[in-house]
Amino acid sequence: MNTALLRPLFFLLLAPLSFALRAQDADTPPPQLSASRLQEIKAQKSAFITQRLHLTTEEARTFWPIYDRYDAEMDALRQQMRTGRRGMKQDSTISESDAAKAIDEELADRQKQLDIRKRYTEEFKKSIGSVKTLALGKAEMDFNRELLKRMRPQDGRGGR
Repeated sequence: MNTALLRPLFFLLLAPLSFALRAQDADTPPPQLSASRLQEIKAQKSAFITQRLHLTTEEARTFWPIYDRYDAEMDALRQQMRTGRRGMKQDSTISESDAAKAIDEELADRQKQLDIRKRYTEEFKKSIGSVKTLALGKAEMDFNRELLKRMRPQDGRGGR
């Protein structure tokens, strides 16, 4: 593997976990993974996306630092959102005003996610072009789908 890709691959290890966590139910605590396992997952995601997008060495050099910042912002926001939801009652005892407030907060958080995505999409397009930026979303979803399949318990209904 090209050494220019190693650093970005290392930093991208945390991204798949963030997508796996996003796919979980809001009340389900995230799985606890060791630092070495997180690094392994990030490396796998970096390699997957690099291969899927056919990034050149130069594209990878400019893309991965941008993606790392994007992923860190999205992870921080998702963590904030999970923390906020943990304090929210999920049963019928919630008041109308608390429910309305929770809805407004959820929509505001989703808008923040969209704003981050829009801002970084412009940077991605400058770095790797619009075609590869468009393909990035599908590559992320495909990787997360595969990761979730591997993390799913082997109960005869899927997984490996």
